[in-house]
Amino acid sequence: MSLLRCLLLVLLSLPLLAHGKWRVQAEPEHISEDLERVLNSFQEVPELDAVGAQSEFVQAVISQVKETLSALGYYAPEVRVDLSKTTPELSVLAGAAVVLQEANIQLIGDASLDRGFRLADFPISAGQRFVHADYESFKQSVADRALERGYFDSRWLVHRVEMNLQTNQANVYLAFQSGPRYRYGEISFQELKGGDLTALDQKQLDRLMTFKSGDYISSRELFNLQNDLIQTGYFRDVQVSFHRDKVEDLQIPVEVIVDSRLPSRISLGAGFTTDVGPRVLAEWQRHLFNEKGHGIEAKTEFSMVRQSGEVRYRVPWKHPLHDRIEFAVGAQQDIIDGTETLQTIVSMQRVIAPKTGWQQTYGIRVLDERFEREGGEKGAETLVAPYLAYSRLRSRGGVDPTHGSRLLFQAETANRAFLSTVDYVSVRTGFRWLNTFQDRHMLLLRADAGGIFSPEFDRVPPSLRFYAGGDNSVRGFDFRSISPRNDDGDTIGGQYLITGSVEYNWRWRPTWRPAVFVDAGSAFTDTNDVSPAIGVGVGIRWISPVGPVRFDIANGISEPNKPFRIHLTLGAAL
Repeated sequence: MSLLRCLLLVLLSLPLLAHGKWRVQAEPEHISEDLERVLNSFQEVPELDAVGAQSEFVQAVISQVKETLSALGYYAPEVRVDLSKTTPELSVLAGAAVVLQEANIQLIGDASLDRGFRLADFPISAGQRFVHADYESFKQSVADRALERGYFDSRWLVHRVEMNLQTNQANVYLAFQSGPRYRYGEISFQELKGGDLTALDQKQLDRLMTFKSGDYISSRELFNLQNDLIQTGYFRDVQVSFHRDKVEDLQIPVEVIVDSRLPSRISLGAGFTTDVGPRVLAEWQRHLFNEKGHGIEAKTEFSMVRQSGEVRYRVPWKHPLHDRIEFAVGAQQDIIDGTETLQTIVSMQRVIAPKTGWQQTYGIRVLDERFEREGGEKGAETLVAPYLAYSRLRSRGGVDPTHGSRLLFQAETANRAFLSTVDYVSVRTGFRWLNTFQDRHMLLLRADAGGIFSPEFDRVPPSLRFYAGGDNSVRGFDFRSISPRNDDGDTIGGQYLITGSVEYNWRWRPTWRPAVFVDAGSAFTDTNDVSPAIGVGVGIRWISPVGPVRFDIANGISEPNKPFRIHLTLGAAL
């Protein structure tokens, strides 16, 4: 078709849009979706009196349909286009499909001895319909795997499909020559501004490396190195590249270029939750404080019920990302439903946070806490408390997870024999589980439990005791309002905690989800007199660019005449 005739066909087809739809009749039915995608480019139908235009239009539609069907394994279809009706019609009888008879696949070269290079099964089994896209996808996956494993001279020696349209059978012949596998040559770290990298010492760089010169190349290892260097926060930018032009004895030099001109980072923020009301946050960070990879940060928070400040110093231990020692000093003033506390804390901890699995935290903190209740009661305690915590998070879906779980176990103790003014052991565990069924129905389960074991519980500081109620506890009740009370009516905190929640979300729109939930639980001291608080409610979730915003209206049905309470929070449920 000449360029002039193509332009004429386009111009003649513009005047009339036949309702923007086609009626499709297809046998077998599974090809209908593919045919509809083809017809999306043929919505403009020429006028009936456009001489020759309709004929060319019909031929163009039939040609594109047949090309699509051949890719799906149907090489002798019957295709009919009817433009005489108000809604144009496409009728397709695909006929017998070409099926795979045999796939002959050979791997030649060093990759045949590489245990890490294993050919996946051919995606089409004998007797199944031959889909050309699956064939091409398989070829591409083999070529990509070869490049990822360092076989840079690889190529297809044979890639042929033989079809017999008399018997509707196809035979595939593939032979892949991998060639030799290359190794890493010299690995150099350079500054973007020029010269060798000096902002971070070689010891820390070696801890980030999972390979060395002379090892076989893996593009995945290079990607992981680049990603880890970025995740440390030490550098503004990281580029990892090969020098293919400098290959020698099958060894390719690797150059890592970093921009270490990373200034101190200052961030200001504001937020609101119904637990603490409006709050303002400020943070200063310096991830790369010196060439040994140390980092420092200071942060502060102000709200109506909480004011805090902390300075934290980080030292890499066995790995700059996954193993570190942290030293911290800080202070926090908190109001717990009428009880005002002031804490001063000095701590040291080790954090082991592998890419997958359990994060481990253990350390020791020195806590001085002074409190005063509205009824006039005062107290002061000093603790030297070793602690440990294990947590694991698994999730899918990014900032808005659709599946996942979180587990938490933590314990802390203090003893008069080790400079503390009170003996106690505190343990706590938490559980979150999220699943999505049929892409629309989301179920979230939550449970928390804890206990404090002490011969003198009345001296355990208020901040260490248990409270329930609020956005992430029992909705329908005020923040930390569920707790034993003294004779003046002040909440004093419980010795034990048990809370749970069941929540259902319906994915109504991609960014909107209505929800219903039931929460229950209590913080208590007398195990013979446990009266769980129960809250029920409805809500809506808006999936904003920075994460889910949760708006809930709940009522504490376990208490008569309890008013409805609004809960507003930002962040994922896990």
